[in-house]
Amino acid sequence: MQYPTRVRPVDFGSLSERQEAVRIKMGPYGEEAQESASAMMKTFLNYPEFARSIGRIGTRVTLTSDLPKRLALMASLRTAWLCGCEYLWAHVREEGVAIGITDSEVRAIATGEYQDALNSIEKHVVEAVDEMHDTHYLSDEKWYRVGRLGPNAVMDIMTTYGFFVTLSAAVNSMGVEVEDGLAGWGMPRASTTAGTDLTAPRQVPKRVFEADYALLSPQQIEQANRMGRRGKPTTSKLQKAMINYPEFLRSIAPFGKRAIDDTCLPPRVWQLAAMRTVWLCDSEYLWSQHRKACLALGVTDDDLAGVAEGPQSASLKDFDRVVVSAVDEMYHQNRISDANWNAFDQFGSEAITDLMLVYGLYVLQSCLARNFGTTLEENSIGYLPELERFRDGQQRGNRG
Repeated sequence: MQYPTRVRPVDFGSLSERQEAVRIKMGPYGEEAQESASAMMKTFLNYPEFARSIGRIGTRVTLTSDLPKRLALMASLRTAWLCGCEYLWAHVREEGVAIGITDSEVRAIATGEYQDALNSIEKHVVEAVDEMHDTHYLSDEKWYRVGRLGPNAVMDIMTTYGFFVTLSAAVNSMGVEVEDGLAGWGMPRASTTAGTDLTAPRQVPKRVFEADYALLSPQQIEQANRMGRRGKPTTSKLQKAMINYPEFLRSIAPFGKRAIDDTCLPPRVWQLAAMRTVWLCDSEYLWSQHRKACLALGVTDDDLAGVAEGPQSASLKDFDRVVVSAVDEMYHQNRISDANWNAFDQFGSEAITDLMLVYGLYVLQSCLARNFGTTLEENSIGYLPELERFRDGQQRGNRG
């Protein structure tokens, strides 16, 4: 469906100095004239720090991915469909048709009826998106099959998924309108499936081990040096596992920097948004890591039980409930409600997009931690026993 417009596209003739600087940094997308630039790009320029933060990850997903173009577009299409983003669906569909993706293949990607329409690797790629959407975990078969496409292919399909999840929340929440001349869904959404009731194990195997800093390649050393304290040998297990993929780390650097280091969200709001996201995605590793930071801020385990239980929890108080509710809206409805949208105005003009970045980053990082099989840090505590009763609310798929 087309959502009501909340944010209007900018006029290129009225850009602020910062908006103009970001537009120029957007490369060919920003160099387009006012009349030919996409409605999404012009709308995102209302939030220049958000627009700047997604540029490099967007370049990786759309231009330099290890996934062949046809497969990358199929993965993007399936994500846009699952996230209910008609605008992104319309644009990716047009790009896909231009390189030979047929109407029957498009319909198969939408309905989930892949068997007769897609070839073997196409089915694996699209089904991998289904697995990430339902359980944030790739089966061994998908991990192996997608991984054969290139050394960064598995990272690229997770990045594609995380990127389009973020864009979908932003586009739907802002109400970006599909441009004239572009077809929208092109088929009734009520007649299609929205998932496949997949399952994933609670205990996942170790697939990616932490990098040995004595054996880093020149490219890994360069990337580690760029990361400051997060690139040191004393960094977390997840960061050391990600060092195995320096191209990935470089591509998400501005995205992560804005979401974590430069956010305008207060620390408690930021941490609780991250915690609700990783809870929904069932990343015990990230929950454990951020629990430490939460406790240091004065968030109690009773508060965190409310985060795990969800927005209806009696344990949530004051703005904590708004944060949890807004994350749930992005996760389940792919759009923030009017009430929650307006509630973030108090933190600054880009607070709402900073929330979207936190959500998108931690969906992606949850996929990484789960698929890597990253284990808890030494002397760390995972899910407390009293949270067990809330675990049926994790993930979209059935539990294994």
